[in-house]
Amino acid sequence: MSYNVKNYTEQGGEKTVIGGTLEVSDGATVTIGGTLEVSDGATVTGITGVAGTATATALGGIKASAKGAGDTVEVKIDGTTAKLYVPTYPKSANVALAAGEAPTKAEFDALITALIAAGIMESAE
Repeated sequence: MSYNVKNYTEQGGEKTVIGGTLEVSDGATVTIGGTLEVSDGATVTGITGVAGTATATALGGIKASAKGAGDTVEVKIDGTTAKLYVPTYPKSANVALAAGEAPTKAEFDALITALIAAGIMESAE
């Protein structure tokens, strides 16, 4: 006699196959000591904070590249949505376009002054 079932444990208990639905009730604990692998076409729902939610003091499940020499803007997290944010990019004041083919000293100086005021360029002084 044989049975066709969606959920089964292979002999020896090394592998359990869930072909139907695995439901974990509220208040239950699932401990994963190795790798959790989800095959194509399968879905996992209702799991939040598996690696812990990122906070101001813990990275949680965030993976990021290592900081480089030119990386200077700190990322901040919204404690409610867990979304990451960086400061607004600086914008300079609007500077008039050059009147002729070559910009005058005054036109060029206005551009430099606007960039310094916006914090895009450091002052030479």
